Amino acid sequence: SGIRVSVSCETHTNTGKMSGWLLRNALARLSLVQQPQQHLARAFASAHTAHGLVVQKYGGTSLGTAEKLEKVSRIVAQFHKENSVVAVVSALSSETKAEGTTNRLLAAADAAINPKPNGPGFKSYLDKIADTHFDVIYKMLRNEKTREAVKAHVTNELEIVRQFCQSLQVIRELSPRSHDLIVGAGERLAAGLVAGVLTESGIPAKYVDFSNLWPEGLDTTKPGYHHSAKIAMRELLTEAINSSPKGTVPVCTGYIGQIEGGIIKGVGRGYSDLTAALTAAAMSADALQVWKESDGIFTANPTKIKEARLLHYVTPREAAELTYFGNEVLHPFTMECAIEASIPIHILNTFTPTSPGTVVDPHRRPEDTRSSSGVVAVASKKNISVVNISSNRMLGSTTYLAKVFEAFAKHKVKVDLISTSETNLSITVHESVLAKDIQGLVDDLSSLGKCTVSPGRAVVSAIGEGMKHQVGLASNFFDCLSKNGVNVEMISQGASEINMSVVIDQEDVDRAIKAVHSRFLAQPVQPAK
Repeated sequence: SGIRVSVSCETHTNTGKMSGWLLRNALARLSLVQQPQQHLARAFASAHTAHGLVVQKYGGTSLGTAEKLEKVSRIVAQFHKENSVVAVVSALSSETKAEGTTNRLLAAADAAINPKPNGPGFKSYLDKIADTHFDVIYKMLRNEKTREAVKAHVTNELEIVRQFCQSLQVIRELSPRSHDLIVGAGERLAAGLVAGVLTESGIPAKYVDFSNLWPEGLDTTKPGYHHSAKIAMRELLTEAINSSPKGTVPVCTGYIGQIEGGIIKGVGRGYSDLTAALTAAAMSADALQVWKESDGIFTANPTKIKEARLLHYVTPREAAELTYFGNEVLHPFTMECAIEASIPIHILNTFTPTSPGTVVDPHRRPEDTRSSSGVVAVASKKNISVVNISSNRMLGSTTYLAKVFEAFAKHKVKVDLISTSETNLSITVHESVLAKDIQGLVDDLSSLGKCTVSPGRAVVSAIGEGMKHQVGLASNFFDCLSKNGVNVEMISQGASEINMSVVIDQEDVDRAIKAVHSRFLAQPVQPAK
């Protein structure tokens, strides 16, 4: 067409890989201009990953039925044509979390430990799990050899869980290690099933179990834990790949073995995102694709604000802030691992694979994603409590703050935001913290000064790396809230100026996010009367 594309590269440690990535990025941009909307995602994704190694992570709701697994099989096949593919899978889940495999496994364990006279026994939960998996097996696996192998895999895994639940009836206690053993069964079931589905569709696949990578446990609170994790994962995956025919897709469990204190407590329910990021970093992947039921990261919650727009690119720091302050598309640990390895993260929708999605790009400069206002997105979190401590003892003290946070650590209370003056300290408590734990904290803090708790609060955050370049943005932000009748109780902004957050009454949160989005990312809204 006579269009000239010019690509300039700075010097990087991995120059060849980086140069190739930049060239593919430039070509992707060109193809996006020239091709119609329905082909955006395919051109975009393939331009980034052609003839490379792609790690694909599939969430549980992407795998819950035969119809959904058919979509997954087609996506893997599309990328398998020109790439090496490694798949990481979560436990199968339906539309509701309560009916997902992980919840049913935990319910089975609870039923074994705390049986109710007229309640369901643990066997009923295991039967429901079996029904979900066998339904897929009989609908999708027509090859007898493949079908029988997957049936045996599912039967054996559930038999182990059944025997364990029988033991729990005697022990009447679920330790963190036992908890992980129960939870991990969901990913083992899914990985074996998905490997069978891919094999049935003509894609050579191999089940890879990450459950026993570190028998002594992995402490995710220790700095550098992911380095030892990557070494163990690389060794296991390399062995699996080398012992398989060329082009085989390893299908790995999203569960990664024993975690100190339990995987839910040590990592969280999105632990399979972390597994995928560690896998991508361990194998020096060209891209990490996270396939979910969401199109990606939006300028706001699209269920709350109809004008919210999909963000095609965000920087890693913007993604980290958005993830923590209300956007649950990625687990926070995921960014740290993938970005340290300079691996772009593509967030894509399993059910609308032609959607362009969002790329968390470690090579992208903040000014490339800066909007005219400097704000990229607005996020919010509800059910926040604010702990306020007032004391003249703060004046000139070098140990006061240390004592305050020792109390938080003692009661294991997570902190979100902090705002301080000479005599007052305000701290927001993470929404997951129980009220009884907050009360225990307050009792201890009362020895340091007057301590009160304000429940029923929300955090509203304007996020964007370009915000620090905008003179008067703070006054514009507060003017927006004021004109829409929103009272600000607490303000927090770090020196990086990537996140400007305020604490408000929870009842005002919907009005606040609509006002901020309209002021900075859409058309202005009418002031509240």
